[in-house]
Amino acid sequence: MFKSIVFQTPTIYFGIDTIKAIGQEAKKLGAGRVFLITGPQVKKAGVLEKALSYLQAESIEVEVNIQERDTPEPATDRVEEAAAIAKKGNFDVIIGLGGGSILDVAKMVSALMTNPGKTEDYFGREKVPRRGKPTIIVPTTSGTGAEVTKHAVFLDRTNNVKKVVASGSLLPNVAIVDPMMTLTCPPPVTASAGIDAYIHAAEAFLSKNANAITDTLALESISIITRWLGPAFADGQDMEARYQMSLGSLMAGIVLNNSGTSLVHAMAYPVGGEYHTPHGVTLSALLVACFDYIAVVKAEKMALLAQAMGEPIDSLASREIVDRLLKAIRHMIKSVDLPASLNDLGIKRETTNVHQWAVEAHKEQRLLSRSPRILSVEDIEKIYEKAFV
Repeated sequence: MFKSIVFQTPTIYFGIDTIKAIGQEAKKLGAGRVFLITGPQVKKAGVLEKALSYLQAESIEVEVNIQERDTPEPATDRVEEAAAIAKKGNFDVIIGLGGGSILDVAKMVSALMTNPGKTEDYFGREKVPRRGKPTIIVPTTSGTGAEVTKHAVFLDRTNNVKKVVASGSLLPNVAIVDPMMTLTCPPPVTASAGIDAYIHAAEAFLSKNANAITDTLALESISIITRWLGPAFADGQDMEARYQMSLGSLMAGIVLNNSGTSLVHAMAYPVGGEYHTPHGVTLSALLVACFDYIAVVKAEKMALLAQAMGEPIDSLASREIVDRLLKAIRHMIKSVDLPASLNDLGIKRETTNVHQWAVEAHKEQRLLSRSPRILSVEDIEKIYEKAFV
């Protein structure tokens, strides 16, 4: 069968000290004035100062917007506040410097500068009609892949649920992935972001939308993350580990943008929305139960995942391969102090409305349409139940 492929990425700079390109790239995008969105920890770590020096070397005027957050995902009201400042300042280029939430805010602020309304008007798929102001996205964690995706995730405070804006109009113009920017990332964030990247690659590998290009990137990403997440977690100053995790995360983000995630992410939204648990942490608690459910229809790809994780599978039956893969995933999760079940996450079954979670997760057809296995509300409810074990 001949398959057509549309493959989308920003211009990508990857490697040590690629942050030096930020000023020149801003100039190329027409920057006289830049609105730089970041977080307090990035400023405290000295990362912001470095980025500013390269922008100022190009005589670019910069206004810095520090995003203070009270939830793991940015709330829509914070996005609107930043967008109002950006509109008033009439900036030429928007730069996001930080973790995934900061980068999502930057992408959405850019879109709101050229499109009417509020963030909530664009929840869903391909609802942003016009490209925003040019964006340069610089991650300081290795995990979300936000620098190379068209997605942005927010907390809808009104309904206490996580919502996604997914539109080609949000795809950044330039991504600068400099491993040096991740050296000060603390261990819990390193772990959470790293598992997020693993799941991006693995879920997209199993997606109905997977293709030869994304499959190749996904397997390499999984191999890299399996090998280097532990060392990066154990020693944040391990430059080799940081370099490899930056590369693995970048690959996973590209795969995510071009093949998409499905079941694990859909099921994480109601949990994260209710308990305000960090995204990667929530995903890790659901991953094993979700992949166990999918395995029956993806035996061949499950075997490839196991091999990418370095598991010997010769002469094993399909179910034995799946069991070995799930054991390897559970070991990786536990080795970086993350939860491998909802119980591990501290959520008690007796105080949880699992059926309502399943109803909410089933509404995420943007994601579930890519699942290799068709899912009813009842199916999702059973997976949640299994995720408590």
